[in-house]
Amino acid sequence: MALHCKKLAHASESAACSASGETADNQPVKAASDCRRFPTVGDVLMMLLLFFVSQVLVATVLALFGIAIPDSSVVDTGNIEEFMQQQVLSGESIAIVYPVSMAVSVIAILLYVGARSGNWRIARFSASGFNPNIILSGIAWIVVAQIVLEPVMELLPHFDNAGVGRGFWACVTAMFFAPVLEELLCRGIVLETLRRRWSNFVAVAVSALFFGIVHVEPATALAGVVVGFVFGMIYLRTQSLFSVMILHSVNNAIALALICLDMDGVSFREMIGNDTAYFSAYAASCLLFALFFVETSRKVFRRK
Repeated sequence: MALHCKKLAHASESAACSASGETADNQPVKAASDCRRFPTVGDVLMMLLLFFVSQVLVATVLALFGIAIPDSSVVDTGNIEEFMQQQVLSGESIAIVYPVSMAVSVIAILLYVGARSGNWRIARFSASGFNPNIILSGIAWIVVAQIVLEPVMELLPHFDNAGVGRGFWACVTAMFFAPVLEELLCRGIVLETLRRRWSNFVAVAVSALFFGIVHVEPATALAGVVVGFVFGMIYLRTQSLFSVMILHSVNNAIALALICLDMDGVSFREMIGNDTAYFSAYAASCLLFALFFVETSRKVFRRK
């Protein structure tokens, strides 16, 4: 009789674990993977490890075939013509190395997630991802976020932006390859995987941290964490990777434009030129950032 009851209890647990999906307010419900305690902190660390190992291995293999990013440190930056030629070559090399290494990372992490959970579903796509109101407000949110973060970012180490390259292929990498592959990885796989067990808030926060860490450079990583949190909230708001891919592309386009105009080292305060105007603009940016966060949180993180 006791054995029979245990079987019934096990059957009930299995039935409960077989149900998967979401509540009306986008909160995940218990899924089969919960019963195997997936994902754990160890799983997140393993995904990070797989990312960096894949990046190093692909870069090494491509270098053996003569495909490598030129070393910008050996170029005389005083010679503009030579410098620009090197930057164009860097852009062409990055357009090969980056998508290949990212694609391998995405596949490796997807295989790991599938093997651990038995669930191969990734990402979400819907027409709401093209909602112009959400896209425009998202762009404004990202811009004010960068303004708010700038004083802290200026205190952190920066790498030489010359390594990003110039020219057509650098633009293709920044505005197409990076938004598609990074969003597929960080929101489509990591965030969606975390939602199987954890709350939307935890999933967004950890995926944002993941997004920041993969950018390595301290200043860029900090911006990546905050902007990644914004991307995660908008992704859940629209239930579509289209929205965050577009926002990511716009963000990269702005950054690339500033680099090409040699304004990437110019602070917002220097652009304004007047401290009174700057502090007024900074206060307004903080207020707008808070308003965007509160309004989106009501739709994404609310519970019944």
